[in-house]
Amino acid sequence: MSEGFDRLPPRAPRSAAPNPSHAVDAEGKRALFSSAADTASPGVGSALVECSRCEVRTVLGLAKALRATMPSLHLGLRIGHGGEIHTMSLGGRDYPTYMRCPACGRPSWVRFTLQV
Repeated sequence: MSEGFDRLPPRAPRSAAPNPSHAVDAEGKRALFSSAADTASPGVGSALVECSRCEVRTVLGLAKALRATMPSLHLGLRIGHGGEIHTMSLGGRDYPTYMRCPACGRPSWVRFTLQV
């Protein structure tokens, strides 16, 4: 019965300790996927949410942006077109909207920018 398996190499015993010559690449996977969040830019008819707590930029479609803002407190309005952003705020706050952050899920002060 062992004649049919003569092309298979015998199993090597597993070592208990990992091989130190093979270093774990902790940044490899993050390097592949991190640039999408760093360069998030909203298109026309979407919203950009920048959280002051977790410092993550999230681009939302118009329907998701409206759902995300319920309930919220807006002390200012940011409207953008291309690279130009116009801000109208009360009290000159850097993050004028208090809402639940779509990235971390916690209530925090955010910059909420509508793209028109």
